[in-house]
Amino acid sequence: MKKFGLLAFITATLLFTGCSQKTVEMDSTPADSESALNTVETTNNSIAQDNMAADGKGNYFIVDGKKEFIESIYFAFDKFNLTEEQRKVASENASKLKGLAGSVKVEGNCDEWGTDEYNYALGLKRAKVVKDALISDGISSNSITVVSFGESNPVCSDKTQECWSKNRRAEYKPLP
Repeated sequence: MKKFGLLAFITATLLFTGCSQKTVEMDSTPADSESALNTVETTNNSIAQDNMAADGKGNYFIVDGKKEFIESIYFAFDKFNLTEEQRKVASENASKLKGLAGSVKVEGNCDEWGTDEYNYALGLKRAKVVKDALISDGISSNSITVVSFGESNPVCSDKTQECWSKNRRAEYKPLP
């Protein structure tokens, strides 16, 4: 009976103990009203740009003062290589990004199939192959960062092949 109670306690502890929460750090330095207004305007512009590309098809970048749409790269199930069609998209993206003053982050994403660890690794491979394509098209490797979200950043949550294919992607995000 003691074993059952101990086992029940351990099980309950494991079930009700979640992952630790991330803490958000905020800058506590005071800002004057003009710089605060500029920050709000910049944030609003960023949010507007993010909303325009919230479907996962791509993101907007400001390159040489011009707004450029950079398409996402899509992958086949369980693959991280670029097809000929996706290689062309990557080349077009690179040509648009050549005048970018800041850096670019390439985010690798996966569908919900596979373990978290596997999808994280696959997302990283997808981001890396897109980075390699950018480098081969003349973008400096120092201006490219890669990150994997695995399956944690879906743009579609339906349980269909079409939806899963939208989640198997690499997205470009502007960095200052």
